[in-house]
Amino acid sequence: MTESNGEIHDPVSPPKGRRVWVIVLVVGVALASLSLYLYKRSMSEAAGTNAPGSANAGDHTAMPGMAMGDRNAKPADAGSGLGQIYIAPERQQLIGVKSASAEMTSLTKEIRTVARVAYDETKLTHIHTKVTGFIEEVFVDYLGKSVKAGEPLFTIYSPDLVATQQEYLLALKSNAVLKDSAFPWVSGGSKNLLEAARQRLLLWDIGTAEIEALEKRGEVKRALPINSPVTGVVMERQAYHHGRYVTPEMDLYTIVDLSTVWVLGQVYESDLPFLKLGQTVQIELPYSSNLNRRQGRIVFISPTLDPKTRAVEVRVEFPNPDLTFKPDMFVNFKLSVPLGRQLTIPADALLDTGTLQYVFVDRGQGYFEPRMVKVGARTENVVAIEDGLKAGDQVVTAANFILDSESRLKGAFANMGEPSRVPVGAPAPGRQNLQVEILEPKTAKPGSNSIRLLLKDSSGKPIEDAEVQVGLFMPQMENMPPMSSDAVLKHEGGGVYSGTIQFLMAWTWETTVTAKKNGQVIGTAKTTITAR
Repeated sequence: MTESNGEIHDPVSPPKGRRVWVIVLVVGVALASLSLYLYKRSMSEAAGTNAPGSANAGDHTAMPGMAMGDRNAKPADAGSGLGQIYIAPERQQLIGVKSASAEMTSLTKEIRTVARVAYDETKLTHIHTKVTGFIEEVFVDYLGKSVKAGEPLFTIYSPDLVATQQEYLLALKSNAVLKDSAFPWVSGGSKNLLEAARQRLLLWDIGTAEIEALEKRGEVKRALPINSPVTGVVMERQAYHHGRYVTPEMDLYTIVDLSTVWVLGQVYESDLPFLKLGQTVQIELPYSSNLNRRQGRIVFISPTLDPKTRAVEVRVEFPNPDLTFKPDMFVNFKLSVPLGRQLTIPADALLDTGTLQYVFVDRGQGYFEPRMVKVGARTENVVAIEDGLKAGDQVVTAANFILDSESRLKGAFANMGEPSRVPVGAPAPGRQNLQVEILEPKTAKPGSNSIRLLLKDSSGKPIEDAEVQVGLFMPQMENMPPMSSDAVLKHEGGGVYSGTIQFLMAWTWETTVTAKKNGQVIGTAKTTITAR
C-alpha cells in the first residue's frame, strides 16, 4: 500500500470502475460525518442560546422553532438576535423581499356575495271566484302580462250571479214603488231587500261600476267581469279558455307586485357579527355599471344556518319602480361596515397556519424577526392587528414564505444566512473550489428549465471538457418530504456547460455543481437558484 497526496493506492491497480466506486464511498462517508458534526454543533449552539443565563432567555416575541442568524455580527439596534434571521441585501433583492409599515387607518369591512332577486312574498295575490260558473271570455291570456287594479281578467257566466242580478232588479223596482209608503216597515223592508241583493253582488266580486251599469241597463247581463284587485304581473294562471268550468277552490291567477323586490344573499357565519337589521346594502348588476347605485335595507336575517355552505340567508328589500330587477336574477350584494381607526398591515404580510398568526418584522441591516400577532377584522387588502405590533413597525409583504422556510430550516441554505468570516473548510486533496457563474436561468420557473453554467478553476481559468453534474435539493419541512433533481450538462466550449433540469416547485433551491475528469471529482461548488 502506498500513500500519495492524501489518497491511498493499492499496489495492484484494481479495475477502473471499482476504483471509482471506492472513491465515491469514501467521499460519501466523509460528507455524512461532516453533516452529523454540523448538525450537532448547531443544536448545541441553539441550546446554549436558550439557556437561562443567556441574554435572550426571557424574549417571548420570537416564535418557537424559528431559525436564528449568526449573532456574532448583528447590528447595534437588532436586539438580542434570538429568533432573527439574516439575509444579505443582494439575496433580498433576488428573492423579492418587500416591506410596508403598520399604520393607523380608518378600517371599513366590506362583505360581498352573490345574491338572487326574488319577489316580495307579502305582495302576492291569488285570484279565485266566489261562485261556480263557466268562463266566457279571457282578457289576461298569458303569463308575465302586467295588470292594473280594477282591470278585467275574464268574464264568468254563473246561474247564481244571474239570479242575484234578477233579485237586485226586482228589489230596485219594489223600492221605487214602496219607498214613499205611509207604513215605515214597508218602505224600510223594501230598502233592506235592495241593499241585501247589492251586498251579495259585491261579495261575489262584482264591482260597483258593474252594479251601477246594471241599474241603468235594467236587465240582467249573462256574463259578468271579474276584475284584478291589485296592480302587478301575472305569474301563474288557470283561466285558459271559453267554457271552462270553475269553482271557488281553483287558483285562476297568481299576481305579484314587483314594484318592491327582495334580494336573498348568503353570508358566511364569520361575517355575521357585522350584520344587523336596517343596514343599507348596495345592489350591483355585474354587467351594468349605471345600476350600481341601487340600495336597499336588511329586513330579515335567517335564524338558521345552512350546514353545507356554513352561510346564513340575509333578505334585503329595495324599490324596483321600473321593474329592472327580475325574479331569479343574480346580482352582487355589498355591505360596507365602518370599524373606526385601527392598526393595520397589508394582508400579504400575515402568515396564518390556522392555529398561529405571525409576521416577519424588518429590523434593518438584513435582520428579520418572526413575531406572533393577534388578528382582528380582515378586509380584502388589509388586516387589523390587536396585539403584537405598533404603528411604524416594518413588516415583510413579499417573499415572507421564503423567510418563513429559512427560519424553520435553521440556516439550511448557506448563502441565505449571514456571510461567514471564516472559510468553511479547505477543498479535499486533489480537488479545488470551482467558480460557477449561472448564465441561465437567472430566475427559473417550476417545471423544465434550460440551464447554462460557466465553470472556472480557482485561478479563474475556464474548465473545459469536464463531466459536469448539477443537483438541486430542498430539505424536509413540516409536512413536506425532501425533494431533489439532477442533470448532466454538456460542454459547449470555453467552459460553458448546458442542459435541462426540473424545478419541482417554486422555491430557492440549494444547487451543487460537481465537475469530474476521467471519473475523478476535480471540484465542487454550491450556490442557489430561485424558481418562481
